[in-house]
Amino acid sequence: MKDLKTITTLFRATDSFSKAIQRDVKQYGLNVTEFGIMEALYHKGKMNIKSLLEKVLITNSTMSYVIDQLIQKEYIIKTQSLLDRRSFELDLTQAGHSLMKNIFVKHKKHMRSIIEVLSKEEEEQLRIMLKKIGKRANDYGL
Repeated sequence: MKDLKTITTLFRATDSFSKAIQRDVKQYGLNVTEFGIMEALYHKGKMNIKSLLEKVLITNSTMSYVIDQLIQKEYIIKTQSLLDRRSFELDLTQAGHSLMKNIFVKHKKHMRSIIEVLSKEEEEQLRIMLKKIGKRANDYGL
């Protein structure tokens, strides 16, 4: 059955890519979730937890744990929102910003080297196909 072969291939490629990302960020003392949070803050600036949850697509309980880890590592700071005292905002510390400035270009280059196996046209086609599959899966509640 071809559809199962396609699904298996998709999962294997995703797993391989995920492992490459894990290996890459691990050398900087981060896990993928920590890197994702720091990357969002690096590019978007100060964010509240709700907005950050939408960007990095993790659960609230995982987010709380990872935020605590990053605060302990002194990479992010958590402050009470001036607009809504029930809300907290997160931002990179100077150390967090310096780390991201140092590693992001290297990380992007590493990820790019994996994707370079595709032509620009193939990369665009893949992006379109993956969006199409993702939308269909969401439509069916998968």
